[in-house]
Amino acid sequence: MSLAHRRKKRPAEVRSQLLDVAAKLCAEVGISNAALEAISQRAGVSKGGLLHHFPTKQALIVALVDKLLADLSASVESYIAKDPDPAGRFTRAYLLASLEFQNSPDAEHWNTLGIMLATEKAMRTRWVRWLSRQMKQHGDSDDTIDCLIVRMAADGFWFSGAVGITSVPAQRQKAFVETLNRMTRSGSHALPARARSRT
Repeated sequence: MSLAHRRKKRPAEVRSQLLDVAAKLCAEVGISNAALEAISQRAGVSKGGLLHHFPTKQALIVALVDKLLADLSASVESYIAKDPDPAGRFTRAYLLASLEFQNSPDAEHWNTLGIMLATEKAMRTRWVRWLSRQMKQHGDSDDTIDCLIVRMAADGFWFSGAVGITSVPAQRQKAFVETLNRMTRSGSHALPARARSRT
């Protein structure tokens, strides 16, 4: 049985492979310079096969954004499921998922891609929607000033690692997480309504 024949029976795997290759290539040469043909060649998939999954470059970019958010969602949900304390649970999960993502084997190219995608309207729109849905679901337990500070610290941890500036040394990450975890349980006052609409 040929490799092409086997791929036809596993379209989800082909799509995932194309996204991984695209993420690496975009990280290496930039989104604007990552040609669809180069992605298909690296993935060992025909140009037609790639276009079947991603008819345009924009469709591929949107799919990369959605993969980043899907991976983040899965990690957050996994941490939430293991946390028996509902107060600040989403924020703790968001923090731990950020650290996990930063320390993953694929962090370098996905981090680079994340920075690039931040300039894309599709990324910003989807990110805002994702966070809005999370806060709508978890707002009763996580809509506090302290939780907002912790989420912003998590964003800062990811960003500093992604751009290669000073981050939290590995030997201090435990204390970093413990300190922020305590803040999520501090029971500080809820954010004012105007501030809530932006988080």
